[in-house]
Amino acid sequence: MTTTAPSRLDSFVVPGGLKGQLSDFAVPELLQHLHLSGAIGILTLVSGGARKALYLKEGRVVFAASNLPNDRLGELLLREGKITVEEYQASIRAISKGKRQGRVLVEMGALTPKDLWEGVQFQVKEIVYSVFQWDEGQFHFEESTLPEKERITVDLHVVPLILAGLRRVDAQGRLQGRYPSTDLVLETATAVDLALEPYEQHILGLVDGERSVLEICRDSEIGESETLKVLYALLSGSLVKVRGKKVRAFDQDFVPADTLDSIIAGFNQMFSYIFRYMVREVGPIAENVLEKYLGGLREGRKDVLAAVKLQKDGTLDPANLERNASRLAEDVRRSQLVDALNELLYAELLAVKRTLGPEHEAAIVRAFRDR
Repeated sequence: MTTTAPSRLDSFVVPGGLKGQLSDFAVPELLQHLHLSGAIGILTLVSGGARKALYLKEGRVVFAASNLPNDRLGELLLREGKITVEEYQASIRAISKGKRQGRVLVEMGALTPKDLWEGVQFQVKEIVYSVFQWDEGQFHFEESTLPEKERITVDLHVVPLILAGLRRVDAQGRLQGRYPSTDLVLETATAVDLALEPYEQHILGLVDGERSVLEICRDSEIGESETLKVLYALLSGSLVKVRGKKVRAFDQDFVPADTLDSIIAGFNQMFSYIFRYMVREVGPIAENVLEKYLGGLREGRKDVLAAVKLQKDGTLDPANLERNASRLAEDVRRSQLVDALNELLYAELLAVKRTLGPEHEAAIVRAFRDR
């Protein structure tokens, strides 16, 4: 590939390409990476007994193949009403004599040459769209020259394929695990010269470099799950990008006083609420889940979280927090304490989202704002 793979792809890099599990690296993100890198080669995807191959040239899809009968050109044309059953059956008999089905259909008068080229483009798109439904399986991209026997090819930009493919995916299905975290602030990345659906344009209009994902969901007119799916599609297509995190979003709303005691008490109320909510939903394992997220932050925020542990009610030990904070310079003491506790709060909300789903995360945030 012409560009170096980002560090998050290191584990997928193999000689001459990429290889891994679709559960770890989803099709939309994989296709966009290959597009941006100007890849030339074959992306093979396997799930169960299905095997599909996407051929790329300079990062654009030029052909696709599948081992499933329903993906054959004749089958697709028949289902779309482009040919009759009699024409389909006659073309099948001719294929056995070594001719290609598309050519036979043109020679029979069932298709015009223009129909044939449009049919192949439709076939390629349908094969691409179908793999967006896969959340399990293997992928392997191998750099190579394209097969010369494929004389009818297309030239499809990946970004419209990503948007169209994701429109067909259930917003409340397993794709939810790929949705952006609610604390991220997004901004537009490139000028959009695509035929977006009106609702997609509505969501894109809410991306202003100031709103967090949570705030975009709040202001959206299409509901949280559909909004998150659109944002994921826009991110996958590099139409928007992450600007940063809104780590202080809860400061004014939930921490009105300036004393260390009141700050810690305010955050502990929220930590306790999240803990009780998770215990109700998943049982005692909630403590292990939340402690894991606290442990992930403890090393990076030793200034505030050193030796701080989760207590039995989900709160943090105030004595350790105050001891750590008291060692900080007075002019940054409050801000660093709030920042660290906000990071933990967002980490716990992320734990809720990953464990229970985004609707539970949103319910908790609404409860905080209604207090």
